[in-house]
Amino acid sequence: MDVPGGPESGDAKQRFGEMWGASPAMAEAFSLLERVAPTDLGVLLLGETGTGKELAARGLHGASGRGEGPFVVVDCGAIQPNLIESELFGHEKAAFTGADRLRVGAFEAADGGTVFLDEIGELPLSLQPKLLRVLERREVQRLGSSSPRTVDVRLVAATHRDLAGMVRDGGFREDLYFRLAEMEVRLPPLRDRAGDVALLAERILAELAEVQEDEPKGISAEALARLEAHPWPGNVRQLRNVLRRAAVMASGPTLGPEDLDALPTVRATPSAAHADVDASLPLKEARDKWNAPLERRYLEEVLQRHGGDLDAAASHVEMHRKSLERLLRRHDLKASDYR
Repeated sequence: MDVPGGPESGDAKQRFGEMWGASPAMAEAFSLLERVAPTDLGVLLLGETGTGKELAARGLHGASGRGEGPFVVVDCGAIQPNLIESELFGHEKAAFTGADRLRVGAFEAADGGTVFLDEIGELPLSLQPKLLRVLERREVQRLGSSSPRTVDVRLVAATHRDLAGMVRDGGFREDLYFRLAEMEVRLPPLRDRAGDVALLAERILAELAEVQEDEPKGISAEALARLEAHPWPGNVRQLRNVLRRAAVMASGPTLGPEDLDALPTVRATPSAAHADVDASLPLKEARDKWNAPLERRYLEEVLQRHGGDLDAAASHVEMHRKSLERLLRRHDLKASDYR
């Protein structure tokens, strides 16, 4: 693959960095990304889990004047709240119990480059003023230190949450939101990218073959039709996982519908508000039939919110992980489809 941010002339309308797409929705996103990449504006990437926000951030970094500098990723949703401050800003030795050595934080490590804060909506409210000061003053202060250090860093942030809504509800600082969103770019879900499934499938299968040093698998019209009909709640990440498994398990050079066993059958799931009431059933059975679509939609949203992380999802729904796994099996849901 080419260096992120440097598409060949023939691919200019179909890619940005390592992101591919020919749909109008992606063309609009690529246009915004290409225009903002050479600048030092802060960028807020919005979109569902699996839409390629980290790839977009890497593309912005690669196409900027900082492309030769470091690119440091911090997932705010995957770090315990009491450790995020140290992860971002670092700490001195003995700054707190267990700090047995000096730690350089993400902003110092990214000096001259880019920091990508994924799932910025999960950043604790107590840390948001400190992040704002770093962005405004361009200096960080390690925990346990009395002297700030100057840093030259571009910040790209991302979230699948409604950050503007969080501001209205008091869950996110308005001044930090405006500082992060100097340019806001929304990455569309795969279901809104008409025609992109075929292009992405071709690119993904080619990449997989390159890694395996083998000939790329083809894909039959029937298999492609099934892929295009799927709603892809896990977006491009889910598509990649399905094709990776299919390419490994397929016995022939062309993927057929039978090779897509990892792809759940698409079926209608009417909302509970419009589910038919069957008064011939006992109350418990009628209630279970009524609640099942709502329960499934809830689980899909939780998996999407936590990127398929079962531990985080179980904590969110306040269930034991094993109980959650049983519930997911009941609804034919796979956490891996949302990673």
